[in-house]
Amino acid sequence: MIKYVIIFIQLIGLSIYQLFFGNVTATQKIPDKINAGEEVTVEITINKEDINGFAKVQQTLPVGFNAEVIESKGATFSFKENTVKFIWMALPTDKQFVISYKLKTTTEITGDFKIGGKFSFISDNERKNVDIPESSISIVKGETLASQQTPQNQTETTEQAVENNSTEEPITQKTNQPTSTDKKVSINTVRKIEQLGDKYKISLTIKQTNLEGFAKYSDVIPSGFKAVADNSEGGIFSFNEGEAKILWMSTPQKEEFTVSYFIESSGAQTGKYDINGTFSYLENDITQNQIINSSTIDYKATSTELTAENTTKIEQPEPIKKTEPITKTETQKQPTETKTASTAVSTPSPEKGVTYKVQIGAGHQQVSKNYFNSKFNVSESVSIENHEGWIKYIVGKFTEYKTARDKRNEIRNNVKTAFVTAYNQGSRITVQEALMISNQKWLQ
Repeated sequence: MIKYVIIFIQLIGLSIYQLFFGNVTATQKIPDKINAGEEVTVEITINKEDINGFAKVQQTLPVGFNAEVIESKGATFSFKENTVKFIWMALPTDKQFVISYKLKTTTEITGDFKIGGKFSFISDNERKNVDIPESSISIVKGETLASQQTPQNQTETTEQAVENNSTEEPITQKTNQPTSTDKKVSINTVRKIEQLGDKYKISLTIKQTNLEGFAKYSDVIPSGFKAVADNSEGGIFSFNEGEAKILWMSTPQKEEFTVSYFIESSGAQTGKYDINGTFSYLENDITQNQIINSSTIDYKATSTELTAENTTKIEQPEPIKKTEPITKTETQKQPTETKTASTAVSTPSPEKGVTYKVQIGAGHQQVSKNYFNSKFNVSESVSIENHEGWIKYIVGKFTEYKTARDKRNEIRNNVKTAFVTAYNQGSRITVQEALMISNQKWLQ
């Protein structure tokens, strides 16, 4: 009875998913009981509808299980560190297809296990995932299973969709061995700009440790320019609505690699133009975004006079306009600004009492002050804080938490991860501490 209730709930979930997200599904067939050391076939059915291009199926098997490909439908198959992967540079043309592999255990393995997975693909230049629901499988020793096992009893369940921050497939057997999700990812990026005749070559060198799976490099291209592909290192290049992107479902397994593309004028006027970008990747299946330093091109309409400068420009956004009375400290002569980019940081006036602000981003590299406007349509003045080794980007200053909360909700229309920060005499404290000090109530 419970089994049928679970199936009914899954069917309801599928109906809701299809109503809002479409009909992309993934299901699997695995025998529910086998003898230790026996070899069985796992079949995965993909209903891809109109999805094309890059895609991946991934499953993490319990320790002691082994996999060998039977049918890949044109995918590259691999089995490493207990992980099954099928990777397509281009999906099959059929709207529905079946892939399969041989599953075998050692003779010493017994017990109950669960095997799930994930089908990942590219849609609208973004990575999307759908889960392959878990199937239970029992490993026993020396039993005759022919009378206990029929094709009708094989596990075949429906599919549910998840967003980019979904959890990875669970590892169903605890071991003392480290898993891939225990690894700390380290990323360092350097952008380079070269003039080549009447166009510019934009190159990004990525140095990485433990980077694998999905990643995305995106640059906001100045108005009046267009971008075309050059070297994508196995990724998919696209240029749409002023943004150049390279997407990987499986990043290059190199400690250092370089990707590049070209930009050329499509009606730009003489002047200086900034290029801002981010490098996004998965760490423990959570999307991380690293801001790439701004670079500037000095464009002149006459092709013989075109020049490009590769700069690592650090600009401090204009400070937030003061709303408090000027104090004696503020009337003192301010330090003279230097022309060196690395020291072009304004000196804000000392803050008094408890204040609240909204943080919209953080990184280890600084971007130009128009980055959040061009990338996220944030029109507010953005200020910079150096805090705990991070460069943090802040908007607003409020004496009431409710006002800061309302501003956060407004900004979340464009920056989904915006949140409220709190300060006492200019020093960061927790929001809870600030509410206690200022005797204010927390509001969701």
